[in-house]
This record gives sequence, C-alpha cells and structure tokens, in this order.
Amino acid sequence: MDTRLRLNIAACLALLPLLPLSLRLAHLQIMQHQSLESMARGEFNRSSVEILPRSDILDRNGNILAQSVLVWSCFLDKKMIKKPAALAARLAPLIGMPESEILNQYKLQVRFVRLSDRLSFDQASAVTAARIEGVGLSSKQERFYPNGGLARSLLGQVNSEGYGLSGIELSLNEKLLGKARKFKIIRDGSGRTIHKETEQDPAPPEPLSLTIDRNIQFYAEQALQEAAEQFSIKSGVVAVQDPNNGEILAMAAYPENPLRNSLVQDSYEPGSTFKIVAAAAALEEEVVNLDETFFCENGSYQIAPGVVIHDHEPAGSLSLAQILEKSSNIGMAKVAARLGAVRFYRYVRAFGFSNKTGVSLPGETGGMMKPLPSLGHPVNLATASYGYGIGVSPLQMLDAYSAVANGGTLWEPLLVKNSKPSRVRRLASPKTMETLSRMLETIVRQGTGVTAQIPGYRVAGKTGTARKLDPETKKYSMTQYNASFVGFLPAGKPSWTVLVVIEDPKGLYYGAQVAAPVFAKLGKRLLALKGISRQI
Repeated sequence: MDTRLRLNIAACLALLPLLPLSLRLAHLQIMQHQSLESMARGEFNRSSVEILPRSDILDRNGNILAQSVLVWSCFLDKKMIKKPAALAARLAPLIGMPESEILNQYKLQVRFVRLSDRLSFDQASAVTAARIEGVGLSSKQERFYPNGGLARSLLGQVNSEGYGLSGIELSLNEKLLGKARKFKIIRDGSGRTIHKETEQDPAPPEPLSLTIDRNIQFYAEQALQEAAEQFSIKSGVVAVQDPNNGEILAMAAYPENPLRNSLVQDSYEPGSTFKIVAAAAALEEEVVNLDETFFCENGSYQIAPGVVIHDHEPAGSLSLAQILEKSSNIGMAKVAARLGAVRFYRYVRAFGFSNKTGVSLPGETGGMMKPLPSLGHPVNLATASYGYGIGVSPLQMLDAYSAVANGGTLWEPLLVKNSKPSRVRRLASPKTMETLSRMLETIVRQGTGVTAQIPGYRVAGKTGTARKLDPETKKYSMTQYNASFVGFLPAGKPSWTVLVVIEDPKGLYYGAQVAAPVFAKLGKRLLALKGISRQI
C-alpha cells in the first residue's frame, strides 16, 4: 500500500466521527429549520398588551373632574442582590425611603419585596437611570379626582382593576374604559427588552363631558355644607337643573358618599312641595275656578270617622292660590276630592312620579305610589294630595318643577353633554303652567316661601315640611322632619330649577326656616355667576 492511499484512509478514519454530526446539522438546518426558527422567535420576540388610561371626566366647561394617572411601584428581586446595604444606600434617596426600612423589607422571607406603590414619574425615572441590579419597577393606572370630594356621589368610584363601582364611573364604564394596545417586544438573552413597537394602536379614549358645571356644583355643596353645620342635619341634597332641556348642572349630597347617590337612589315623603300636582291637575281639568274658595275648616277637618287632618295655620275660606300660598293641607285635600282619584292618579304618573326618570346613573329608585284603588279612600287621596303616604326621589321632584318652569314639558334628566334632550311628555297646557308659576311666585313674595326671596329678582317655589315615619313605631315622629324647598329663577324666564331637601334638622325644622334660605343663598350665587341683571 503506497503512502498516498494510507494517508487517505487515515483522513477518512479521522473524519468519520464528524459524519453523524454533519448529518445532524443538515437535519436541523434543512428539515427542522422552520420549527427551530419559530422557537427562537418565540423566545426573543414577545407580544405585550397594555391598557390605555381610562377616559377623563370633564364638566361642561372642560374642567377635569376625574382622570387616570400612571403610578409606579418599586420592588426588589433578592436573588439578584449581592450587597443589600450598598443597594439600600443608593436606592433610599431615589424613592424617599429610609435605608433601614429598605433593609428591613429585604429580610422578609420572599424573593420579591415591594418597597413603594406610589412613586412619581420623577422618582421612577431616577430609579430607571440608576440601573441598580435587583431593583425593578412596575406601573399601573390610578384614578384621581383633582377636586377632592367635589361631586363624588355623582362621579362614583372605580375598583383596583380600574372598573367602575358606582356613579358615573359605573353607569358609563364602557365609554370610560381604556382600550387595549398591543406591542411587539424583542428581548435579549437576559430577557431585557431591546426593542418595542406598536402592533395595534387604538385611538385614545375621548374624554367624557358631563352637563355638570363645576362652579355651580361647588356653590351647591358649599350652601349645603353651611346648612349642615348650622342645623346639625342628618343628611341633605341640593340639585340644580336647566329647566329648558333637563340638563343637570349640580348634584350635591351631604354627607358625600362615592358609593351612593341619594338624589336618585333614595326616596322621601315630600310633604307640601307635592301640592303642585293636584293644583296643576285641577287647573288643567278646569275643576276649580281661580276666584272660587274652599272652606278650610279653621285648621281642623275630620275627613273620615276618627281621622282629622290639620293645617299649621288655621284658615277660613281660601282660593286655590291662597291654599298654595298658606300651604293648607285641608284646602288641597278638598281640591283633590273634587278632582277625583282617577284624574289625580293620572297626573301623578304624568309628572313622572312612581317611574324612573331614565337618568344615566345606577340604582335609581322609581319611588312609591299607592295603587289607584287605594286612592278611592278619601283619607289616602287627601294625604297623597299634600305629599304623605308616597315616596319620591329628589330627582323626580326636581324634574316636576322644571316642567312647571318651562311651561309644561317633562324632560328626561341629562348628565352627558351634547346628548340630545329627550322629551318625555307634555303635562299640561302652557296656560295652566303659567298660572301655576304665578301662584308659586306669590308663595315666595308673600306666603310660606318668603325666606327664599332674592332682592331684585322674581323667584317661584314651594316649601315642604314633612314628619318622618318612625320605622320602629310605624307612626309619624313629632321630632324628626324633612324640610324642603323647590323652585326656579328668575321667574318668567327661568334658567335654573333648584331643589333643597334637608333631613332631620335640629332646632328649626320648617322648610321655610331651613331649606328656603339655602335656596336663596345658592340662587344669589348663581345669578352673580352668570351676571343676570336685576328684574325688579
């Protein structure tokens, strides 16, 4: 065997072990190329989904009422930390936390330790720039209400996941919820992001503009707070509405509760503010003449065997206007009796009582109204005519007075700006409502509502004082009342309907003493805010 052949055989023998390796490489490169490439892409290329911030909520003038902001959390991965003391010394000034506290947290028997949940943007940026091994950041959205407690019963609350729990945050959650944004991420061998690009970038959510006016809301809450302090009230509500289209301008509640809006979720016995229903019906149905009078029994009237109703101020014969002016229960009971149960019931329902208003808020009550057959009993009809034995929400009552103010149209209350006003129905002719409005003006000018007067302006409205039903004795309390006043201004061409309901005031308790002054105080501020000239 010559030398050349031996060398070739030796080379072949030397290279023979490489044959399986070559075949394996060829198999991987040719046969499994696509699957391996896919595995590699999956290892280094990832997709990530980020939720855009929840929409801002604005008032009608563009002022922010609620917004979502990013906050950062700082955490430690103890497995990556070699010198805890040195880390604490570097990190402490960046996150505003004592070194000792960081070291105490480090001693916890877990791998990941959360140090702070509310780092600002500047703090998070400083931590990122410091590039401290073992220190990480995570971000989340947090709902922020820049005006503090302003309108919180209306705005509501979100949970830790950013979903609405109550109020506007709940009822319009779908509109407010941030959309998902998908990212393509490329990582290095250590898992760090080295490239990030957007795969799907939905349009940022549009802010939600409400009909609420932040200034009017503030004035309403301020007036209510002052009454709360003066009369040590249990609770109270104040609401302002544009009677010409149903837009709600303010909803104030005391005490503020982000989880409950008593203006729409609670009902109460309204007392004499409810007398407008029987009065409007009697005028529209022409069952009373403006000049005729009803004998008011000098303040005490046995309407049925063993049942006597009273007036707080004894009176003889009164016209319909005088019945409202003096708030005579006996007079209104006699008007309702002439009207009859069927027509009275029909107007109660037409005014929107015993029905939900349709406002964009959760948990609305429809109130309570006795069925028509029970109104056939004279006592039930009489008490209902002056606002006892029924339950209404403050928002229903506000709507009803707005209908009187605008000439007879019941509007669905609006909370979202630029929504088309929704007309519910016409309650009565403009002539009837104009006559009733003049009667309500007289109440403020010389009747029970004089404390609602605003010098230089015409004001229309009605007082209400209702005993509260004691839930234990099932009898009306002699010491606890709901005091209320509902009215509109400037009368003749009203811009605002204002409702004030005060629960359980201490010391004074008549609507004229407690609620009407709140109306006047707020009315003055509204007139000054809009610069409306004096009428008289």
